[in-house]
Amino acid sequence: MANDIFVSDEYAWTASSGVFEWVVGFLLDTIEDAATKEHLSLVLSASFGSVDLRGLPEAGRAQIMRALRGPLVPAAESSLALTQPEGARRFTIGHVKVLALMAEDVAGSAGGKGAT
Repeated sequence: MANDIFVSDEYAWTASSGVFEWVVGFLLDTIEDAATKEHLSLVLSASFGSVDLRGLPEAGRAQIMRALRGPLVPAAESSLALTQPEGARRFTIGHVKVLALMAEDVAGSAGGKGAT
């Protein structure tokens, strides 16, 4: 089953439940905004299957966007939880990079309009 992260009005990232849960778990470990952490915890515990970044508190959204553009890909590359045969692993890492690129484009197109 596919799960989604809605990054902006233009971008939605769809992934398998395992990769989605890994990304949301990574974000939970990375961000500090309490309200956003609570929301992400609920998404995982209730198996909601989607996160809409547009509706999160601004502080949490900014922290998530920085995490997506910064430490997300290196964390995926070094994760022991994403163990797969090499070809599938490269595909998974590539797919995580797509999420990072979406976040980068949103930050770049914001032109200083708050998409940190």
